[in-house]
Amino acid sequence: MPQTDPSFTPCCLKCGADAMIPDVRVVDRGQNNHRHESELGLQVRPEALLFKGEVRVGTWAQVCGDCGFVEVYAADPAALWDAHIDRLANDLD
Repeated sequence: MPQTDPSFTPCCLKCGADAMIPDVRVVDRGQNNHRHESELGLQVRPEALLFKGEVRVGTWAQVCGDCGFVEVYAADPAALWDAHIDRLANDLD
């Protein structure tokens, strides 16, 4: 996915090196050292007591093999954008 993604940059945005490593998983460790991939989440109705309508999307990254600079991307930015627009609409109600 990331290699064909238009946001993939073949050169590092920090040092300019042509050493970018695409499609790196962002992994976290939780309880009992359980591994899980990192997610981004946005609550559509953060003020609600229940049913906040959280939208979650996965992440992917690319890393510079020279300086170590990391770029993290949302796997489905359109889903987060739609949730953001819904949250703004809820604020107007």
